[in-house]
Amino acid sequence: MSLHTKRGARVNRKRWSVLALVITLLISVGFPSSSALAATESISVSQPTDIEFYKTADGETEMLIADSGNNRVLRATAEGEVLSTMDVPHLTAVTMGSDGLIYAAASGATAQVHIFNPDGTVHAPAIDLMRTLSLDSGYSDADKQPYIRNIIMYKRDAYSYVELMYSLYSTSTRSVILSSISLDTLRWTGSSGGGYTEYSSVILGDGNQKWYTHMSGVNLYPFISIINSTDKLGDLTLDSVNKQVYVVSENQIMHAGYEGFVYPDRPVLSTWVSGNESYPIDLNNQIAFGPEDEVYMADTARNRIVVFSTDGTSARTLGLSQDNTPKPAAGTFSKTVKQGLPVSFTSADFESNYADPETRPMTDIRISSLPDNGKLQLNGVDVVKDQVIPVAELNTLAFVPGSAFTGIKTTFGWQAKNGTVFSDSVDVTIMLRIKGDANGDGVITPADALLVNKYIKGLITLTPGQIEALDMNDDGVLDAKDSALIMGVYLGINS
Repeated sequence: MSLHTKRGARVNRKRWSVLALVITLLISVGFPSSSALAATESISVSQPTDIEFYKTADGETEMLIADSGNNRVLRATAEGEVLSTMDVPHLTAVTMGSDGLIYAAASGATAQVHIFNPDGTVHAPAIDLMRTLSLDSGYSDADKQPYIRNIIMYKRDAYSYVELMYSLYSTSTRSVILSSISLDTLRWTGSSGGGYTEYSSVILGDGNQKWYTHMSGVNLYPFISIINSTDKLGDLTLDSVNKQVYVVSENQIMHAGYEGFVYPDRPVLSTWVSGNESYPIDLNNQIAFGPEDEVYMADTARNRIVVFSTDGTSARTLGLSQDNTPKPAAGTFSKTVKQGLPVSFTSADFESNYADPETRPMTDIRISSLPDNGKLQLNGVDVVKDQVIPVAELNTLAFVPGSAFTGIKTTFGWQAKNGTVFSDSVDVTIMLRIKGDANGDGVITPADALLVNKYIKGLITLTPGQIEALDMNDDGVLDAKDSALIMGVYLGINS
């Protein structure tokens, strides 16, 4: 449809359109959207004792910082945006496992390894190192208690292990030990000692091997080792692309290439960067090779993270900040299986059990735990633990029971996201069978009471799941009392 006006009216219309556009642009520049106004706060570290970089499943680079003075792990981007925090008393070391979980080591008389999901929620109970490694907690002096300097996690032959470099006081001396624990059995699988110093560190090197410093140099198995007994050597990190290893020494970071050498030729450590008045380098500092070929250092004594440039000619202090957007809340709810059929979900099931302090819409959910009976499927494909599902896809989520008559109920955990942060995890309960419902149709009828009476008379047999469902008073026996209780529910006498 055309709009016919006089020429002057057409010109005025253009002018007003241009003016409106200008006003719109000015407003958009001067007054950002509410999402852009998300408040951030500066984060300060206290006595950071460890730092590590890793790649996420989607290829992003993130880091972990053992913010020991604040008793917490910080998970952050390389630019310093803190994504999640985890409280760990007496924290000294942290690592990201190949399973995508965060392992944080706590030292002292109650030494433990805490296990977290990336969002900061607890994944599993902590590993008691005092018991697993038979450590002595009888010393009242904190300096004589176990101190964990490094922790790494790796897989070998389908088995998962945690490796710890720690010092232990015994028989009037302090020893440094490298011990391994099987995550599959939570048992000690071996230790080595002798040759390590109080500054020795271990990392996961090329080929999933343990690389470590000791009094004679650096072990880079299966590559050739670096012999260096003249310098005190501490933490190490590697640039696996350019095949370089970086090692902390006294007020310097040294480096060497580690590939292409043939015995008796060996790599030689040389100074990469020396400490100065503004950025001194302590022998006990931990380092990590980050993106853009920069080296990050946890400067424990000065409560900061220092970033050295690619060529080591400059340094800066990393600024840390965190979006303080409050968490949304997710609510529990339940669904009932009928006749062993799949249970379909909709986005409304989850959105009606979601609330946000800033009225932000729910953008995604995360499946924080899976049902132990049956399975979840998204558009016919099995859902895995920690899978993130956009709200738009929730109409294809379904629970498929393993059997129509297995147990009374099962649960799975979910978290809601407001576009920025996830809520705490809560449960969705799937009622596989309600009390008094023997045939799984989701309702209680006289037919269910009749089954009890037939069972009492020995006319039929029932599965364990059916017996559990029909045992209304949970006394372990099916009798006339249960039949009466079922009829009472049907007639509305009993609830």
